[in-house]
Amino acid sequence: MGEKQAGGKMGKRLWRGWAGLVTALALCAMTVCFAMGQLTPEPLALLPSPPPVQSQAATQGRVNLNTAGLEELDALPGIGPARAQAILDYREEHGPFRYVEELIYVSGIGEGILEKLMDLVTVGDE
Repeated sequence: MGEKQAGGKMGKRLWRGWAGLVTALALCAMTVCFAMGQLTPEPLALLPSPPPVQSQAATQGRVNLNTAGLEELDALPGIGPARAQAILDYREEHGPFRYVEELIYVSGIGEGILEKLMDLVTVGDE
């Protein structure tokens, strides 16, 4: 019986050693995958926290993404009727915009259009 217990303890020690090695290898593999861009975090996780609320003086003359209708949005550069409708659909599905940069998640709006709109739109009260 003494031999059985000694063998059991040795097996546990071996398992603990292998488990540590397997865990370390898995963490290294994940690190390499992140570095190579094969594993990426969710897009929302990449966005910074919402910027501070803009003052009313800074928002005068801007189109409010949360209250604008189809015609107002359509008049913005690079938007047009299809993208304006996409903004309205996004707002309907996800609720009011919390910050202007959230436009990047609207179908058909990329970084170039977002950059053009940054000084023309707001999400604050006017």
